[in-house]
Amino acid sequence: MARRDPRPGLRDDNAPRKGSGLVTGILIGLVVGISVAAGMAWYFNSRNQTEYKVAEPAPELQEKPRPTPPAAKPKTREEPAPVARKQPEPPPAPIVETSKSEAKPVPPPPPAAAKPTPAVAPAPTRPGVDYTFYGILPGNKPVKPITPVKVQEIWWLQIAALKSPDDADRLKAKIALLGLPVLTQTIDAGGHTLHRVRVGPYKRDEDAMGHLDILSQNNFEARLLKEPVKIP
Repeated sequence: MARRDPRPGLRDDNAPRKGSGLVTGILIGLVVGISVAAGMAWYFNSRNQTEYKVAEPAPELQEKPRPTPPAAKPKTREEPAPVARKQPEPPPAPIVETSKSEAKPVPPPPPAAAKPTPAVAPAPTRPGVDYTFYGILPGNKPVKPITPVKVQEIWWLQIAALKSPDDADRLKAKIALLGLPVLTQTIDAGGHTLHRVRVGPYKRDEDAMGHLDILSQNNFEARLLKEPVKIP
């Protein structure tokens, strides 16, 4: 006896799959055919347009109408300017010859007598008038200019300037004991009377240096001063 296969029989699924694959292939072929046809149509159309553009002449290459030449103006003859005619020169005057016997020398006129020139009296001179700064008005006597005052500088050794005349006299006596030329001077300083004790005077500052050393050795503080003095 034959042995049975316990597994149920398998169904053949290849039959429906073969039918669906055929439909799909037909659709793909249609799509490919349509796309190829569209591409060829676009190619031929674009080619025709390019050929049409090439065949059409450019506007710049078209022949332009030639401009008509302007009408030639009739030439006018230039008439030469009239030349001025030269006037004939007058004939020279005839020369009359005179004989030597007829030509007589003409005597020169007599010189005129010189008239004496009248003497001119000199104009009277006026006395000079001084119109300077010091004599502006006529007749005034000029004022003599003021002569500058001569000033000489002298030097002093001033010891002190005291308010009390007694103190000034006592200081003067002490310096006189040293054998120096001392004196007192009274001055007004801002409403106050002062008495100055001085040694000198000296013509040069070098002359006062010896007495300055003597005063400093005896404990007197002196200052060297310069003072202008009018010379009469």
